[in-house]
Amino acid sequence: MKMDHLAYGLRLSASFPLPGMPAAACDDDLSAADALPALALALRDPAELARAWSGADAELEWRGRQGDGRDLTIARAAGGERLFEYGELALFALDARMCRLECAPLEPGLDWQRVLLGKVVPAIAVMRGYEALHAAALDSPDGVVAIMAPSGAGKSTLALELLRRGWPLFADDVLTLCRDGDAVRAYPGTPHMNAPLDPPEAIDPQALGETLGILAGERWLAAASTSPAGATRPVRMLCLLERGPRLELALERLPANPLVLAPYTLGLSDDPERLRRRFDLYADLLGSAALVRVSAGPEDRPAAIAELIEGALARRLEHPVGAAR
Repeated sequence: MKMDHLAYGLRLSASFPLPGMPAAACDDDLSAADALPALALALRDPAELARAWSGADAELEWRGRQGDGRDLTIARAAGGERLFEYGELALFALDARMCRLECAPLEPGLDWQRVLLGKVVPAIAVMRGYEALHAAALDSPDGVVAIMAPSGAGKSTLALELLRRGWPLFADDVLTLCRDGDAVRAYPGTPHMNAPLDPPEAIDPQALGETLGILAGERWLAAASTSPAGATRPVRMLCLLERGPRLELALERLPANPLVLAPYTLGLSDDPERLRRRFDLYADLLGSAALVRVSAGPEDRPAAIAELIEGALARRLEHPVGAAR
């Protein structure tokens, strides 16, 4: 039995259960998503997939170290097929039309499914023409608030705090962007979150969603409160989170410079036209969304940072704002 899901601007049709993924609520949801690119997910035996892979001459397109220490690689064959390899745990073969993904887990468990939903599927969304930012995103009444930060800066903990305050989860790690006429809008990701095992005392992960598993020292959650799967939303604010021992708790608005987003943009391309369109999209995004820097010291609680962001939204970001310790 196939299940239909909506995520990252794609219409997913899976021949196997996806943990924590709700099916599209009704036929109306699917009718509204008919224009979305379709991606069929199917299971395949690893040995059969390896034999069928046509990429003897494939070139490595991308390699990235995941949080669990394993590498995720993407190789592209001359005919356009791609092979994703996740350590020693799974292979994923994408056809040249980018409409079918065959998944071949080498070991049972949730690790390969977390990479499938959190890394592989959003990468395919970018290949299908979307742009994306490496960011956690929550939905406010005025639009999406995205949080970008270096590893270890507390992005996930801040996202949990905003979720605790009633902000629906929009995306945990990848914010998918598209053009809608002259505007730039965002598609929600999946309901999954990677949460620290020991969050601050005020944050109870069990109250925010279902724990699907403990993977590589993190809690993999399916959030209880999420944005509607097929609906795009405007982006209201892009937050660059910085934490350090000599930083004051403060928020300041930055000039609308797309180059500031470069460390967080996803998608490789040697096509000059694609790169130009990408730059234009981020320039247009910053024409409607505020770009801010949020700084905090190690002792500043996530609740204090969240209050700073909420206060800036309430004041419509008319002036730079800050808060003393």
